[in-house]
Amino acid sequence: MMVLIALILILGGCQKVNKDEDAELISKAKATAVQYLKEKYELDVEITYAKKMPTYVNSEIDIRGHVMGHEKQEFSISVDYNNQKAFGLGINPELKKVLIENGTYPNTQNDIDK
Repeated sequence: MMVLIALILILGGCQKVNKDEDAELISKAKATAVQYLKEKYELDVEITYAKKMPTYVNSEIDIRGHVMGHEKQEFSISVDYNNQKAFGLGINPELKKVLIENGTYPNTQNDIDK
């Protein structure tokens, strides 16, 4: 009986450590996403959702949010928490329109190499 209780306490402690590590990874991924969107698309954004995918699926954190002051200009993006690389940007039509108008939407700027 004592072994069972000890095992439960140990496993419970490990879960808290995992949750703390996940919270730190999510915090870093949010900062990466905010910085990426600011530098690449000149957007100031607010993160409204962030979830770490299970490790057995992949090493990414899925993030959603919107442009500050414009809740209908929504985006989603993923961040690989191993290397802090942002990828897989998804935007809704309202945000697409703004990026096109600003000239920051992918494939709307002149391609110098062509």
